[in-house]
Amino acid sequence: MKKGTVLTIVFLGVVGYLSVTMILTGSTHQCNVCITYNGIEVCQDVEGMDKSDVIQNGVSTACAGAASGRTESMECGMMQPTKVTCKEL
Repeated sequence: MKKGTVLTIVFLGVVGYLSVTMILTGSTHQCNVCITYNGIEVCQDVEGMDKSDVIQNGVSTACAGAASGRTESMECGMMQPTKVTCKEL
């Protein structure tokens, strides 16, 4: 076999292995994140690998429902969540 063919096969094998590993490991944390902004409380269920990232994603997602416009979304995103409950999957 040519050197390029061998390198292509090895590369595709590595990419395939990483893809399968990421799919099988999946999410490890599930959180319910609530935020109150302008008197509106919105809660979101989110899943992910890293707990702090999951909470931040929950805040961002909840703020999308509570805030309107870019400025309000940025203000809401900087607020602390009013309620966070997480569990490991």
